[in-house]
Amino acid sequence: MTSGPVGRVTVRCAAAGCAAVLAMLAGCGGSGPPGPATGGNGGAAGAQDSGAQPAAPGLPPARLALRPGDGARDVSPLTPVVVDAAGGKLRRVVVRNDASGRTVIGKLSVDGRTWTSAEPLGYGRSYEVTAVAANPLGSPTQATARFATLTPVAYTLPYLFPGSGGVRRVGVGQPITVHFDEPIADRAAAERALSVTATPATQGGWYWFDDQNVHWRPRVYWRPGTRVKVSAKVYGVDVGNGIYGQQDVSTSFTIGPARIATIDDRTHMMTARIGGRVVRRIPVSMGRGGSITVNGRTIYFTTQSGPHVVQEKHKIKRMTSESYGLPKDSPIGYDEKIPLAVRISGDGEFVHAASWSVADQGRRNVSHGCVNISPSNAEWFYRTFTYGDVVDIEHTGVPLKLGNRYGDWMVSWADWSAGSALR
Repeated sequence: MTSGPVGRVTVRCAAAGCAAVLAMLAGCGGSGPPGPATGGNGGAAGAQDSGAQPAAPGLPPARLALRPGDGARDVSPLTPVVVDAAGGKLRRVVVRNDASGRTVIGKLSVDGRTWTSAEPLGYGRSYEVTAVAANPLGSPTQATARFATLTPVAYTLPYLFPGSGGVRRVGVGQPITVHFDEPIADRAAAERALSVTATPATQGGWYWFDDQNVHWRPRVYWRPGTRVKVSAKVYGVDVGNGIYGQQDVSTSFTIGPARIATIDDRTHMMTARIGGRVVRRIPVSMGRGGSITVNGRTIYFTTQSGPHVVQEKHKIKRMTSESYGLPKDSPIGYDEKIPLAVRISGDGEFVHAASWSVADQGRRNVSHGCVNISPSNAEWFYRTFTYGDVVDIEHTGVPLKLGNRYGDWMVSWADWSAGSALR
């Protein structure tokens, strides 16, 4: 831990002529990544000292209390620095970072008796606090203290979606995803740092897939037009095993129109609806079914049933059977550049243009698992459907897996709620 020498609290009554300035100092020195902004000059808060006067008989000097106390170590950077004056008012407060000498902003109470820091401190840093108060006759009292903040074993940064990568408008099926770049031992502490604010208010909850990934989804599909803000206030939060949040992050996005495509494997037809109204019917050909075993691994060719969520869009997408273990020189292997490809699962299921299977579309399944549609229909689908829109596939006999990136809608609300660390 980075810390300076820690001394005793010193209290002193001075003679006339002591000037006073109210400020608070902190900085960006020390080890680890930089914490929240701690720059600025803290701002004077309160009147300048006009000069001390001799204390009247029986009138005691002002008393000062500084928190954290002198010699404190491993102080959380979220712990506020507080200076209280009794029997007088504050005239000067300075909290100085030993490494850089920069200052932290603080606020003086209306009665002039309490000063509180107004921003987080840094990790692994040491601070010196100096405070001056004066009794009603102006006789000053000074106190100093030094303390040091904790140094994490490691830091973790959460990555939020949607809202990142320029994706600010999504469909009604879009879950909120949080990926931590370190395993989280204390999921409850991490989850308490996460918040979702939706306008209008929307019932929903968090579900942990593993120690690094947690999703939030509404109980039912989002209401179109909903505005959503997501915050991960993890800075200063111990998420277990000495790992602390590196910095706070947030994002925002809006829910677009309800675009839902339903595909019935019994009829080999897609019915596309926008706002509940049927706008297009599209013949499809999906996974041919069956399986093959390659090097001890069984590969299946059935498209999965369940609500899929649009995840990516590619004008041209290189697809190769080698990506899932099937050699491209196999009799049913491939390595092709596929046009107008819209990903709907983490298992490599896409809705895409397939000129080679137009005669089969609406009649039979011949693909490796993707949803084949004609080039003209693919052009329309690519233009119309986007991130978070729903492609609900029915009656294939193979359910979509929960962990398949966005298999969230396969989980009942009761089971989803049970996946929270705060249940």
